[in-house]
Amino acid sequence: MESAISTLFAPGSWPTFVLLSTRLAGLMVIAPFWSLASIPRTVRGALIVVLAGLLLPTSPKAAFPQQVLSIPIPLLSEFVIGLGIGLAASVVVNALALASEVVALQTGLSLGQVISPTIDTGGPAMSQLYGLLGMAVFVSVGGPAACLASVARSLEQIPPGTMIAFDGGGMALLKVTGQLFGDAIRIAAPVMVAVTVTNVAISIISRAVPQLNAMAMSFAVTLGVGLMMFGVSLPLVVRAVGRWVGDAPAKSAAVIDEMAGTRGR
Repeated sequence: MESAISTLFAPGSWPTFVLLSTRLAGLMVIAPFWSLASIPRTVRGALIVVLAGLLLPTSPKAAFPQQVLSIPIPLLSEFVIGLGIGLAASVVVNALALASEVVALQTGLSLGQVISPTIDTGGPAMSQLYGLLGMAVFVSVGGPAACLASVARSLEQIPPGTMIAFDGGGMALLKVTGQLFGDAIRIAAPVMVAVTVTNVAISIISRAVPQLNAMAMSFAVTLGVGLMMFGVSLPLVVRAVGRWVGDAPAKSAAVIDEMAGTRGR
């Protein structure tokens, strides 16, 4: 701690400190746990300052800016680096949020919003349940610490103030974002398949017995089957999410390699 404080107040350290703070700010904008709305902005800002001070002694020193107009571009580069690391870690958590919308639609929990889009409700209970599940798994496997470790490792490949390869970094971020939809389908697949089979069975029964009110019967049956399958598939989802969160450091490293322009060399 004394080394961090002495380095912070050393002459010429403030450019590196500012760049480190910007990289951490990009991480905390989107990374799970660190971007929680329940964390006040003042607390998040204090965390950025403290963490930047702790990383300062191990970070390569940034050059002093020669011109004022050259300051915004390195800051933008640092912010994008932190944003990329946070995005790689948040793909699975965001996929859970997307899967919750699919499950709510399939089971009929968001039927009110489908019929009347002006209603500001969807499947809030299901969304909160999936969100809490993803956050619990993320924290239990050490996700918040892994994000900070990824930032620390990125300082070796992309020293503060270094311009990133925006073309390669942009494609890497698009690839990571594209995985969100595939992960969401895998998470929601058990409920989707069960509900689809149930709807087909109800359709066959309604054709065989026209006296049955298929519309009235399908809502209760579909909701019950969907919730039951959700409970049955929950352990599988937890293991899958834990495995995907465990792969987040490798994804972050791949994004950093693309930004640094070292991938494929």
